[in-house]
This record gives sequence, C-alpha cells and structure tokens, in this order.
Amino acid sequence: MRSTRLLLFLLAISYLMLNSACTRDFIEESDDLAPTDFEEIEVSENFEFSTSQEVQITLSDNETNVRYDIYTLEPDSTNILVASGAPQNGQFQYTLKLPGSVEQLYVQRNATGSFSSAVVNIINKQADHAFTGKSKTKSGVLKDGCFEQLYVVNGQGGFYTINNESGNYEETQLPNLLGGGSIACAVDRANKLCYYNVGQTLYKYDIVAEEFSVVSTSNPFNGNYPRMEYDNTTGMLYIAKDTKMYKLDPLTNQVLATYNIVGLLDPVGGGDLAISLDGTIYMCCFSGLYRIQISGNTATATRISAENLPFQPTSMAIDRNDRLYMGTNDANSQLIEMDKVDGAWQVVKTYNHKINDLGSLPCSLEELSQADDDNDGIINQLDAFPENSELAFEVFTPSELGWGSLAFEDLWPSTGDYDFNDLVVNYRFTSKNNAANQVVELEAKIQVKNIGASKVNGFGFEMPFSPNLIASVTGNNLTDNIITSNPNGTEANQSKAVIIVFDNANKNGVWGTCMPQSNNTLTVLIRFTNPIDPSTLGNPPFNPFIFVDQVRGHEVHLANRTPTDLVDTSLFGEFQDRSDIARNIYYRNEFKHPWAIDIIHNFRVPREKEKVFNAFKRFKDWAVSEGASYSDWYKDNAGYRDVGRICDEN
Repeated sequence: MRSTRLLLFLLAISYLMLNSACTRDFIEESDDLAPTDFEEIEVSENFEFSTSQEVQITLSDNETNVRYDIYTLEPDSTNILVASGAPQNGQFQYTLKLPGSVEQLYVQRNATGSFSSAVVNIINKQADHAFTGKSKTKSGVLKDGCFEQLYVVNGQGGFYTINNESGNYEETQLPNLLGGGSIACAVDRANKLCYYNVGQTLYKYDIVAEEFSVVSTSNPFNGNYPRMEYDNTTGMLYIAKDTKMYKLDPLTNQVLATYNIVGLLDPVGGGDLAISLDGTIYMCCFSGLYRIQISGNTATATRISAENLPFQPTSMAIDRNDRLYMGTNDANSQLIEMDKVDGAWQVVKTYNHKINDLGSLPCSLEELSQADDDNDGIINQLDAFPENSELAFEVFTPSELGWGSLAFEDLWPSTGDYDFNDLVVNYRFTSKNNAANQVVELEAKIQVKNIGASKVNGFGFEMPFSPNLIASVTGNNLTDNIITSNPNGTEANQSKAVIIVFDNANKNGVWGTCMPQSNNTLTVLIRFTNPIDPSTLGNPPFNPFIFVDQVRGHEVHLANRTPTDLVDTSLFGEFQDRSDIARNIYYRNEFKHPWAIDIIHNFRVPREKEKVFNAFKRFKDWAVSEGASYSDWYKDNAGYRDVGRICDEN
C-alpha cells in the first residue's frame, strides 16, 4: 500500500507539470503518506459526516395569542434557545436543525402571561405535543411597562435593578442596602423579596413595600459568602462558599442540608449560584461554569465551559426565559449573557460600578401588558420585534448565542492531511419570521476562525430555490473581482440562489490564529421578495462550499452535496476523488471520506498536521458507526480530546 501511495504521489507531480490548466498545487501538505488506523477504513457512502439532525416539531394548541420558546434539552440537562413561534389555526409546525445528540426538547408556553412547559421526546426525528385546557391567569389590572428585572448588589452598599428585556439593559438605582455592602443576593419571585447577606446577617428587601428588614443574624459560614440563590420551586435558600454548600429555610434560618462540593477545578473562589426553570442548579466560580447534581450530602460539579473563563465571575442569575447572566469582578463590571451548553458568551453592558451578585425577578402575571404596538396580532410581551409589524419571531442555527463551524480541506481532489483546518468558518444563522411563522429575512453571521493553508480561498453557500425569491443581499465582502453578481446580490449565472460571503479569506482572518479576530464578523442580511415558508427555505448552513485559490470553479462541498452550476466538472474523479455524478455521490475518496465537515458547535481546531481523528479521540468511533455512537465527539467531555493536538485559543 505504501508503494501504491508513492506511485500516486509521483503521478500527481507529473500531472501538475504536464497540465497547464491545473497549475494549483494539489499535493501541498500531503507529505505524510503513511496510513493510519482510520484513513483506510471505509465508511458508508450514505453517512454524510453530519453532527446534526433535522427534527420536525409539531405543537397543537386550543388557544390563540400564545408564544412558544423552544430549547434543546441536552443529555447534560442544559437548555439552549433555538426557536420561537406561535400556533396558526391551532398548530405550530417547524423543522429545526439540532445537534445529533439531542433527544428531547423543552417547550415553554406563554399564553398571555400564563406560563407552562413541556418536555417533548424526539422520536424518529419527530417531536409532537398537544397543549390542552385553558390557561389560568390571575385577576388584576394589566399595566403597561412591566419588564423582567435583574436585582444587583455590591460590596459598597449599592442596590440597583436592570431591565434585561428591553435590549438596552437600563439601570435604576435603589436606596443603599441596609447594613452595608453585600456580595450575595437572591430573589423570591412569588413573594417579591430580595434577600441579601452582610456578614452574619441575612436581610430582605420587600420589593412592593420598598422596605428593608432583618431576617436572621447567624449563618453556617459565620460571615460573608459569595454564592446565594432562592429555589422558587421549593422556597428554600442555598448558600455556598468555595467547596461547601448549605440549604436553609429562610423563614426559620434552619439548616436543612449540608453539601460537600466535588469536581470544582482551581481556582474555586468567588462565583455564584443560579437555578434554572427545570430545577437544575448551576454554579460559577473563577474556574468556569458548572452544573451541580446532588446525591445525599455530595454536590457534584461538572464543568460546562470548555476552559477557564477569561474573566472573574462574581454573580449569576437565570431569567424566566432561561437566559443565564453573569457579572464580572471589576470596578466597572460587565453584564454577560452566557450559553449554558458550551460556555459561549457575549458582553451586553458595562456599568460604572461593581456587580457582586445578581437575582432575577420577572413580571407577575397580572402585570403583563396586552399592548401590541405594531398591530401584528402578537402582543409586545410575546413579540421579538414589538415595533416592526413584519417581524415577530426568531429561529436560530445552531442557537441564540452559540456558533457552528465548517471545516475544510482545500486540496480536493487530492487527499489532504486530515487536519481539517485549511479554512474553518464559524456561522450563526437567524431566521426572522412574521406572525404567521413565515420567513421575512435571514441573517447570517460569518467568521473566519482559522486559515491553515497557503491557498487564498473564498466561501459561500447555495440555497435550495431560485435567486428570484431574494430581494437583496447585503453585508458580504467581495474584494477581488472574482464574482459576478446579480442586481439582488446573488451570484450570476446560477439556477439556484448562491450567496458568496467572501472571495478572499485572508482579508477576513489571519493565518494560524485558531480563533476569529475581534470585530471581524460579517453580517450578511438576505431579504426575500415575499415571506416564504420555512420548508422552502430549508435549514442553515444550506449547501456551504469554498472555492480554492481564487479559482471559482474549484469548489469543495460537504459529502454528497451537489456542486453549483459554476463548478469545474473536469476535477471530479481526479486524484483521490471518487465522486459518482450519475448516483449523486460527491466529494468522497475511495474510503468514502469527505473533504469538509459541518460541526454544530464552536469547533476547536486541530493544530497543523494533526489529524482530526487523533485530536478528537471519538471521531473515528462516530464515523465508523455512521453517527450512532459519540454524536457529540467534538465536545470537551472526559476522554474526548487530545488537547496537545488542538490549537490553544487563549
């Protein structure tokens, strides 16, 4: 076999020297010709090396003016928002692109301020549930202007609220804390009380009466502690410091349980507690974000964030929409929204004071406004775009905060080096839908995460319909006069809508960085001539591809994805490519391996020349099993990665 590979190597050189039409260096990076335990293992030609699944969710309802927020319910009990919408004629139906490891969805139903939820199993790529019975709402006068609030305390005695529904995170200062500064607080939503701790004393602030009072004058720590949360499902208070946690009855100050926290990585200080809608306990400390599982007197911490956080968190809260917020340990603290699956995060606001702890207080049912400012039939409280009558809901791929990654080998049709880092592109698509759940516009955020080859490559994606359905494309970056565009911004001479995001990766990223450069995200906005059905749109990232070394016809796609009309068909079947056009088999070598993979996660890039199946130890098992085993091979689970073969993103 080695002699055969050597012969192919020499033939490749001869071919390149004798064919002026193919002056591109197909053998660059192919100096490691020795076989490995995976490179010569044949996989099924039907396996497309996809880490995702398409799931059709169907929700039936007998009420109108209902909003659904749909979350993935991961095997590790974390939730992440992927879609919102409303029933039409008693039914909501949508096809979602989800991680292949997800087996359940969590649906939160908001019927004009009355909240209910359901956990829906995914069976044969279907997720069906019927909501029956009328929602019960509390009596009272509906008020305009109610919004979800975060309560903030700090060690200087500052006390604030933050409006975390407006999108601007406006702050209101409250009276200074009775008793002095605090580093821990928690909110009892039902009784509208904000608890906080100063030394050994537990105080409460009555939000309605606007009054402070002392609750108790002792605690198990005999002093300050940084973490506190009120469990709104049981009425109990949790307090924690370093590796110790207690459960207390706040009415009697009785300690009901004592827990030893195991599994925290150094450093274990600081941080906070938060409890999700489903009762899951989360903890952060200076070493990252953790999920807590209690068994007896042991609280086991499992780290969710892949690495230590690049900031010191001192506060955390989860709102009624199950969004997680953190505050940093700075004189000018930052408010951060974090993804509970992979620790992805974004700064949403910076304040001119410290945030030592956060608590969350939503509107009570009787306070929700029925205003519909844009008259689209969706009240402001349920409308993602309350001032835009064309838009109401959003659907995210892969999620509201997370990123997916497309990893390419650019030597096709010659075999590459299997490190899948020649060009790595991050993506996050947001479908912006109207009140009828039809797609009005599509936003694609695109980042060049890594350039690992010397070729100058472009990137685009093909959508499964005519370019005439698109009114305009803006935000892409075409700099090198390679692409001919139609007036609407799609690529010319294509029967399907093709969007070229950039024609020169080097003008959108830096070689060998293994992570996107700051302020270098392209936001491509695609507006449609008329709202289209989601089934017509299909699921992002659609049919993505690169074109190699500024040769437009030299396209590299995912396995079995058809090329565009502009591909150079003479390349199929050359070198190691074994495409079978008659059978719609594309971009596979003799062992059915691909030249591109789609990872529905922020991919940690292998180092140069480090093969993906060595860097990610479960990749081989996943591929050989046709995705049945280790569908989450790309995650930071125990035994999944060889970190020495993966780029350092710090």
